[in-house]
Amino acid sequence: MRTILTLAFLTVPALFVGCGKDDDTAPVTDTDTDTDTDTDTDTDTDTDTDTDTDTDTDTDTDTEPTDDFVFATDDPSAYTRVDRMGMPAVATAVIASKDAYNAADPVDDVAGTFVPEIVASLEFLHGALDDDLTGLGLTPCDVDTCVAQGAPLIVPDVLHVDPSMPAGFPNGRRLQDPVIDVTLAVILLDLSVHGADLLASLPLNPPANDVAFQASFPYLAEAN
Repeated sequence: MRTILTLAFLTVPALFVGCGKDDDTAPVTDTDTDTDTDTDTDTDTDTDTDTDTDTDTDTDTDTEPTDDFVFATDDPSAYTRVDRMGMPAVATAVIASKDAYNAADPVDDVAGTFVPEIVASLEFLHGALDDDLTGLGLTPCDVDTCVAQGAPLIVPDVLHVDPSMPAGFPNGRRLQDPVIDVTLAVILLDLSVHGADLLASLPLNPPANDVAFQASFPYLAEAN
């Protein structure tokens, strides 16, 4: 029995070896041809058309700046006056009825409409400041003198310009003019003793801008 099994195991490899030789000498031809044809046709056609049109047109036009300035030519009646200020600090410091003053005209100033208010404000200011001015070695003006000094400037309340005279406040108003210092001197000090530029010459305010004015319009220096 053991001999039979041994022969069987020896015979099986021999058979496999023999089959290998047959394949080399007599190749087998596979005649099974796949005749199936894939007749499926992809008839799905993308007919979507992108019809969106960008109609956003940039209408901004870059224009070069010009040196011309366009000013309104409307009749003054087209506007509502909210303030008037020919001379600095008048409406702010010595006028009590500000709405009525702003609605009034220079002709009302000449008529003396607001003189009582101006006098009353000067009396109040001198009552509060004369002792301090005297303590600083300054000579305050009495109210009547102050009114006489200031009247040519503020009655009427307009900005005076005389081309035959040198430019500079109160003849016009340049950017560098110390208008408040001059105005305070006129209404507080005796100008027969002190010059109108006395307060302007004190180191109360910077004597000049930190950046020079420009020589052409708009004359102001670039912002810091």
